Amino acid sequence: MHHRQIIRNAAANALVGLVTTGVRVFKSRTEPLDQTLLPCLLVNTDDEDIETITVHQAPILDRDLTLIVRCVAKASTNLDDVLDTMMAEVETAIGGQTLTGLVGALALKSIRINMESEAEKPVGIATMTFLTNYMTVSNNPSVNI
Repeated sequence: MHHRQIIRNAAANALVGLVTTGVRVFKSRTEPLDQTLLPCLLVNTDDEDIETITVHQAPILDRDLTLIVRCVAKASTNLDDVLDTMMAEVETAIGGQTLTGLVGALALKSIRINMESEAEKPVGIATMTFLTNYMTVSNNPSVNI
């Protein structure tokens, strides 16, 4: 298992049990947005910038990873309040955390708010982008060093 998957799983597990979303946390960027599953969180790992920091036979790779948490809620008159509450819960749960030492501290980089009208019914989505760092050996991406 790649360390990205371990990080994604740990982040999703840390988000289970929040007041607004409860167990509706999905490790996917394509989970169907069925109204019965809302509000929910979608967690995925995205871009990763990698720098080789040694020249050994199996170089050490310094990896800057983007972790995405999407807060998804039904479009309603209080949509902004619901999304703001969800984002506050996510930030409190994982902002600045190391996911039990799996990564450097998660740093919130940006928040983007969108309306998605292609779902069964319109939804609001707050996309939270977190940056973090970890290192592996080039021939073993499963183990953080």
